[in-house]
Amino acid sequence: MKTSWLFGLVTCLYASAAPAAPQCTQQTTRGYWVYTCEGELPIPEMTPVRLLGTCSTSREAYWTCEGSANLGGLVLPQVLRGQANNNDNCTGTITYTNTVGGQSAGTLDIRYVISDGGSAINGLPTNSGGVLACALRRIDIPDEKELIPPKSAD
Repeated sequence: MKTSWLFGLVTCLYASAAPAAPQCTQQTTRGYWVYTCEGELPIPEMTPVRLLGTCSTSREAYWTCEGSANLGGLVLPQVLRGQANNNDNCTGTITYTNTVGGQSAGTLDIRYVISDGGSAINGLPTNSGGVLACALRRIDIPDEKELIPPKSAD
């Protein structure tokens, strides 16, 4: 009887501790992604904006993205680069350097949540001054050796 009670207590403690275990790490978002963002930005007045592109992410959560920005009907190339910080609870932040049409467009700060076992991200820019929502979907996870940056030749 005492053994059953002790086993039940240990099982309950283990089960209650399991949800507290880290679910996301920097490596959670590694791989190749597609993204879309939709909303309005004040450039200089409120303008409809749509973003579409692809990203690659290292195991350290460094993002490199290329795509197109449709700013009220004007379509320009966009490049984003930034270091993400994935939290244990599958939330995070990233600050991208943002280049639109070959010109610096400052930085883009985004808060996000990671879901679907690390294969989906939804984010909201926090410094846009407008309304913009982004969705990302992972399309591939490369082999581990592809995630290691090549060493420079000496």
